[in-house]
Amino acid sequence: MPRIAVLPNMLVDYSAESWRLVHLDDRAAPKLLLEAKSGAPLRFSGAFAVSRDLPETGEILVNDLGQVLLGWSQQASSWQLGITLSEEISLARNSRWFEILRFTDEDPDRHEAAARQLGEALAAMLGIPFIAKDKIKEQAAVPQPAPLAELPLSLGMWRLERAEAAGELQLRRGAPWQSARRRQIAWYALWMVIYTWVALATLDGELGLPNAGTLIPNPDWLPYLALVVAALLLLQILRQLWIGLRTPNIIVFNAYSKSIRGLRGSSQLWQISAGGVQSVYVSEVVKPAGRSRLPFMGSERSVFHHGEINLHLLNGSYVTVLLDQVKRVYPLLPGAVEQDREDGVGALEASQASTALQMAALHISRTLGELPAWYDRRDK
Repeated sequence: MPRIAVLPNMLVDYSAESWRLVHLDDRAAPKLLLEAKSGAPLRFSGAFAVSRDLPETGEILVNDLGQVLLGWSQQASSWQLGITLSEEISLARNSRWFEILRFTDEDPDRHEAAARQLGEALAAMLGIPFIAKDKIKEQAAVPQPAPLAELPLSLGMWRLERAEAAGELQLRRGAPWQSARRRQIAWYALWMVIYTWVALATLDGELGLPNAGTLIPNPDWLPYLALVVAALLLLQILRQLWIGLRTPNIIVFNAYSKSIRGLRGSSQLWQISAGGVQSVYVSEVVKPAGRSRLPFMGSERSVFHHGEINLHLLNGSYVTVLLDQVKRVYPLLPGAVEQDREDGVGALEASQASTALQMAALHISRTLGELPAWYDRRDK
């Protein structure tokens, strides 16, 4: 049975009876991700179905499969092997093609023979055509995209960097965010103790009530109002603790599984399939240089008061993956010139990106499969 390693943790073995994609884990037993057998439906695991936005039933009939495609992706610098689907399934997932695996290497010719071998074997097993796109022609037909700024990128409280796993980017929230939240909780706690002590001391007769100068009809109500304020401060403390526990401090974007995961430490809080995302939005509220009057290195620079990166889902809703509300000097990238843009939404290209936030949105859009990136600017 031939076995071909696709990635350090992924291999394919196939024979005359089956074609299988297997995930390897040093700490667990191998997991079967996808299996093709002659005369049987194409079957796959639940995790594979979620990552590729495939039917939850875990199988697709051969009649719903079109062609096995192999092509070279210039943007991802990899050979990508996938299968086209019937129109009915394509409409349900908003895509005609799904990726099975990819060979990533700086040398495009290194894995071409292995990729063709696997594609031909899979097509023969399923009894459908195999088509391999010519790499040279594809390169000539596709214009070279403008290069993106190197990672990591500093984004205020966040930092965009490459993860240890291949094909992953991660947004990591810095320690100052948690420190600021702790200081806020401590401040609420201090005032809660003060209000509680004053209220109880007044009710016990240790402190006297004012006879005049209050805005309430009856000064006897003051201790109880202080207890109400203390209770509200306690609710604020509990709210801040809940936000700290339920807000991810790491967001992972995976190029292979086309997924986005929100993590709190090592615990996963939520996951989104990129198959359900239609575009990436980056928003900035900017005070232009002509009105900001903030000197920077002998010149004036714009100031932004608010920044966001959102994922626009196919159902029309938005998921915020980064929010920066701190007022700061507009962070231009090295060598970049601030673009003269008007209010509104427009397509964002790499050649136009001038800030770290815009460049981060482009990195995320490319990682998730060349999704459209949009820039929403608002002048303050």
